[in-house]
Amino acid sequence: MPKFGVSIYSISRKIMNGEWTAMQGIRWLAENGAEVIEIVPFGIDFIKEPDLIGKCLDAAAVCGVKIDNFSLNANFLQITDEQHAAEVARVKQYVDISAKLGVSTMRVDCAGFRRPIETNTTANFIRELPVIISTYQDLCGYAAKYGIMILLENHGFHVNGSERTAFIHEAMKGANFGGQLDCGNFACVDDIPEAAVKMNMAYAATIHMKDFYIRSESRNPGDASQFDCSNSWFRSRSGNYLRGAILGQGDLDIPAVIRTIKKYGFDGNIFIEFEGMEDCLYGTKVSLDNLKRIWTEV
Repeated sequence: MPKFGVSIYSISRKIMNGEWTAMQGIRWLAENGAEVIEIVPFGIDFIKEPDLIGKCLDAAAVCGVKIDNFSLNANFLQITDEQHAAEVARVKQYVDISAKLGVSTMRVDCAGFRRPIETNTTANFIRELPVIISTYQDLCGYAAKYGIMILLENHGFHVNGSERTAFIHEAMKGANFGGQLDCGNFACVDDIPEAAVKMNMAYAATIHMKDFYIRSESRNPGDASQFDCSNSWFRSRSGNYLRGAILGQGDLDIPAVIRTIKKYGFDGNIFIEFEGMEDCLYGTKVSLDNLKRIWTEV
């Protein structure tokens, strides 16, 4: 049976604007049904404030909830050798932090989310594969000494899509490497999420559950930009419009996705990742409640 949890990213607005501390966020998530919590360092600076590690662990222990994944934005591509080395060193700092937090998995991106959309071509992906693979091999070796598995998430507009991510997983077989399967993010590159999840379940070590409203390129809803996925509409790789939704209220067939996950026998951590326009506490709570409800219904 999976553990149902929440990425603290879902309520990061409260933390980033200074209204809440990370510890208050952890307590609220636990009090509202999270069995496990993913940490994302938005508004939580473990490097400048290393004592936050102990404080977060104490808050989780008091609430009886476990911190068990760390998600980090990173970019190894389209930068100089010196920048690449600096980025790898930065990521390894966060692997050290993740070890102190006691997590078993750590998601590390390899391509910048705001990378120019016209550069996200198949040709560039093929050209950059050697750097992607060699960098992940280095990080997997480094993380293995802590018992942490490095995860690839289908995230953004370049290293995303069921075939591109599967290609990397096949190349990394035998390494300390797995997938953070984000059920909604496939829509960012115009994959059909319900089908793409089936194609990538074999690689999944953790799962992000999210929902989107989706509008075709001809149905401009207004208030849209290419990259702003934090509250409003943004664009897919082909130009469709996407907006975060409360799980089960958007346009994805969430019951079909959950049915696939159950049929596969997945028993790892499943994290809600809410990024809709609604109040983040309300949206996160209803999303988690819907995840648990739909799981029992399908």
